[in-house]
Amino acid sequence: MDRVEFVLTNARGKILDVGFNACSLHEKILKRFGKSKVFGIDIVIEKHYRGNYVKADAQAMPFKNEAFDCIVAGELIEHLEKPELFVQEAKRVLKEGGTLIITTPNKNSLINRLFHSYEAPLHYSLFSKEELFQMLKKSGFKVVKFVCFPYTEESSSGSRHKKLFFLRKLLHRFLPQCLQENMCVVAVKQ
Repeated sequence: MDRVEFVLTNARGKILDVGFNACSLHEKILKRFGKSKVFGIDIVIEKHYRGNYVKADAQAMPFKNEAFDCIVAGELIEHLEKPELFVQEAKRVLKEGGTLIITTPNKNSLINRLFHSYEAPLHYSLFSKEELFQMLKKSGFKVVKFVCFPYTEESSSGSRHKKLFFLRKLLHRFLPQCLQENMCVVAVKQ
Protein backbone atom coordinates (compact mmCIF):
# COMPACT_ATOMS: atom_id res chain seq x y z
CA MET A 1 0.00 0.00 0.00
CA ASP A 2 1.13 3.56 -0.66
CA ARG A 3 -0.23 7.01 0.22
CA VAL A 4 -2.72 7.06 -2.67
CA GLU A 5 -4.11 3.61 -1.89
CA PHE A 6 -4.37 4.59 1.79
CA VAL A 7 -6.53 7.58 0.83
CA LEU A 8 -8.68 5.55 -1.59
CA THR A 9 -9.19 2.74 0.94
CA ASN A 10 -10.30 5.11 3.71
CA ALA A 11 -12.43 7.57 1.73
CA ARG A 12 -16.20 7.05 1.58
CA GLY A 13 -19.53 8.68 0.79
CA LYS A 14 -19.72 12.26 -0.43
CA ILE A 15 -16.07 13.36 -0.62
CA LEU A 16 -14.53 16.83 -0.56
CA ASP A 17 -10.96 16.91 -1.89
CA VAL A 18 -9.34 20.05 -0.48
CA GLY A 19 -6.40 21.39 -2.48
CA PHE A 20 -7.23 18.90 -5.23
CA ASN A 21 -5.50 20.73 -8.07
CA ALA A 22 -1.91 20.00 -7.04
CA CYS A 23 -1.27 16.37 -8.07
CA SER A 24 -2.77 13.23 -9.60
CA LEU A 25 -4.51 12.05 -6.39
CA HIS A 26 -7.76 13.80 -7.35
CA GLU A 27 -8.03 11.96 -10.67
CA LYS A 28 -7.64 8.65 -8.82
CA ILE A 29 -10.37 9.63 -6.34
CA LEU A 30 -12.66 10.53 -9.26
CA LYS A 31 -11.97 7.23 -10.98
CA ARG A 32 -12.71 5.23 -7.81
CA PHE A 33 -15.81 7.12 -6.56
CA GLY A 34 -17.29 8.86 -9.62
CA LYS A 35 -17.99 12.49 -10.46
CA SER A 36 -21.32 12.64 -8.64
CA LYS A 37 -19.75 11.85 -5.23
CA VAL A 38 -16.55 13.90 -5.50
CA PHE A 39 -16.23 17.64 -4.93
CA GLY A 40 -13.15 19.85 -4.95
CA ILE A 41 -11.96 23.11 -3.46
CA ASP A 42 -8.72 24.93 -4.24
CA ILE A 43 -7.40 28.46 -4.48
CA VAL A 44 -6.48 27.77 -8.10
CA ILE A 45 -8.80 25.84 -10.43
CA GLU A 46 -8.03 24.93 -14.01
CA LYS A 47 -10.75 25.77 -16.55
CA HIS A 48 -11.70 22.14 -17.32
CA TYR A 49 -12.97 21.61 -13.75
CA ARG A 50 -16.65 22.57 -13.60
CA GLY A 51 -19.70 21.65 -11.56
CA ASN A 52 -18.58 20.21 -8.22
CA TYR A 53 -15.59 22.55 -7.93
CA VAL A 54 -15.23 25.77 -5.96
CA LYS A 55 -12.40 28.29 -5.98
CA ALA A 56 -11.95 29.14 -2.31
CA ASP A 57 -9.65 29.03 0.70
CA ALA A 58 -9.50 25.81 2.74
CA GLN A 59 -9.47 27.93 5.90
CA ALA A 60 -12.92 29.44 5.09
CA MET A 61 -14.90 26.87 3.10
CA PRO A 62 -18.12 28.05 1.40
CA PHE A 63 -20.20 24.96 2.26
CA LYS A 64 -23.15 24.31 4.54
CA ASN A 65 -22.66 22.57 7.88
CA GLU A 66 -22.45 18.77 7.73
CA ALA A 67 -22.34 18.63 3.93
CA PHE A 68 -19.75 15.85 3.47
CA ASP A 69 -19.01 12.32 4.69
CA CYS A 70 -15.28 12.57 4.03
CA ILE A 71 -12.66 15.26 3.50
CA VAL A 72 -9.33 14.49 1.86
CA ALA A 73 -6.42 16.87 2.43
CA GLY A 74 -3.50 15.34 0.56
CA GLU A 75 -0.28 17.30 1.05
CA LEU A 76 -2.27 20.41 1.98
CA ILE A 77 -1.94 21.48 5.60
CA GLU A 78 1.75 22.27 5.36
CA HIS A 79 0.80 24.96 2.80
CA LEU A 80 -1.64 26.72 5.15
CA GLU A 81 -0.63 29.59 7.40
CA LYS A 82 -3.35 28.64 9.90
CA PRO A 83 -4.02 24.91 9.51
CA GLU A 84 -6.08 24.88 12.71
CA LEU A 85 -8.67 27.03 10.87
CA PHE A 86 -8.84 24.38 8.15
CA VAL A 87 -9.35 21.61 10.73
CA GLN A 88 -12.13 23.62 12.40
CA GLU A 89 -13.77 24.18 9.00
CA ALA A 90 -13.42 20.47 8.21
CA LYS A 91 -15.25 19.65 11.44
CA ARG A 92 -18.01 22.09 10.54
CA VAL A 93 -18.64 20.75 7.02
CA LEU A 94 -18.30 17.05 7.95
CA LYS A 95 -21.33 15.04 9.02
CA GLU A 96 -21.32 13.50 12.50
CA GLY A 97 -18.90 10.56 12.39
CA GLY A 98 -17.38 11.88 9.16
CA THR A 99 -13.74 11.22 8.33
CA LEU A 100 -10.87 13.59 7.70
CA ILE A 101 -7.93 12.10 5.81
CA ILE A 102 -4.70 14.09 6.00
CA THR A 103 -1.34 13.36 4.43
CA THR A 104 1.55 15.67 5.28
CA PRO A 105 5.33 15.64 5.78
CA ASN A 106 6.71 14.53 9.14
CA LYS A 107 8.93 17.42 10.21
CA ASN A 108 10.90 15.00 12.42
CA SER A 109 11.69 12.57 9.60
CA LEU A 110 15.29 11.59 9.04
CA ILE A 111 15.22 13.08 5.53
CA ASN A 112 14.06 16.44 6.84
CA ARG A 113 16.58 16.37 9.66
CA LEU A 114 19.40 15.73 7.19
CA PHE A 115 18.35 17.81 4.19
CA HIS A 116 15.68 20.21 5.54
CA SER A 117 13.79 19.27 2.40
CA TYR A 118 10.32 20.12 3.79
CA GLU A 119 11.43 23.57 4.88
CA ALA A 120 10.43 25.06 1.54
CA PRO A 121 9.07 28.56 0.87
CA LEU A 122 5.49 27.29 0.41
CA HIS A 123 5.55 25.14 3.55
CA TYR A 124 4.22 27.35 6.33
CA SER A 125 3.13 24.68 8.83
CA LEU A 126 5.13 21.53 9.45
CA PHE A 127 4.06 19.00 12.06
CA SER A 128 5.42 16.13 14.07
CA LYS A 129 3.06 13.22 14.79
CA GLU A 130 2.39 14.55 18.29
CA GLU A 131 1.63 18.09 17.08
CA LEU A 132 -0.72 16.81 14.37
CA PHE A 133 -2.59 14.58 16.83
CA GLN A 134 -2.86 17.44 19.32
CA MET A 135 -4.33 19.82 16.73
CA LEU A 136 -6.88 17.21 15.63
CA LYS A 137 -7.90 16.35 19.20
CA LYS A 138 -8.23 20.03 20.15
CA SER A 139 -10.60 20.51 17.19
CA GLY A 140 -12.84 17.56 18.11
CA PHE A 141 -11.40 14.71 16.05
CA LYS A 142 -10.30 11.26 17.14
CA VAL A 143 -7.41 9.69 15.22
CA VAL A 144 -8.38 6.13 14.22
CA LYS A 145 -5.54 5.30 11.80
CA PHE A 146 -1.97 6.50 11.47
CA VAL A 147 0.71 5.22 9.12
CA CYS A 148 3.77 6.61 7.36
CA PHE A 149 4.86 6.07 3.77
CA PRO A 150 7.98 7.07 1.87
CA TYR A 151 7.60 9.97 -0.50
CA THR A 152 7.26 9.24 -4.18
CA GLU A 153 7.51 11.55 -7.15
CA GLU A 154 3.69 11.61 -7.34
CA SER A 155 3.32 12.81 -3.76
CA SER A 156 6.08 15.42 -3.83
CA SER A 157 6.23 17.03 -7.24
CA GLY A 158 8.23 20.00 -5.93
CA SER A 159 10.98 17.92 -4.35
CA ARG A 160 14.59 18.94 -4.87
CA HIS A 161 15.73 15.38 -4.16
CA LYS A 162 13.88 13.31 -6.78
CA LYS A 163 16.92 11.20 -7.56
CA LEU A 164 16.82 9.94 -3.98
CA PHE A 165 13.29 8.45 -4.10
CA PHE A 166 14.56 4.88 -4.56
CA LEU A 167 16.95 5.26 -1.63
CA ARG A 168 14.24 6.94 0.45
CA LYS A 169 11.84 4.04 -0.17
CA LEU A 170 14.51 1.52 0.82
CA LEU A 171 15.53 3.50 3.91
CA HIS A 172 11.88 3.78 4.98
CA ARG A 173 11.70 0.03 5.64
CA PHE A 174 14.40 0.25 8.32
CA LEU A 175 13.47 3.46 10.10
CA PRO A 176 11.30 3.67 13.20
CA GLN A 177 7.97 5.37 12.50
CA CYS A 178 9.05 8.60 14.23
CA LEU A 179 11.74 9.07 11.53
CA GLN A 180 9.63 8.11 8.51
CA GLU A 181 8.55 10.71 5.96
CA ASN A 182 4.92 11.00 4.89
CA MET A 183 2.35 10.93 7.71
CA CYS A 184 -1.13 9.68 6.80
CA VAL A 185 -4.01 10.06 9.25
CA VAL A 186 -7.67 9.14 9.36
CA ALA A 187 -9.55 11.12 12.02
CA VAL A 188 -13.23 10.88 12.88
CA LYS A 189 -15.40 13.85 13.84
CA GLN A 190 -16.52 13.40 17.47
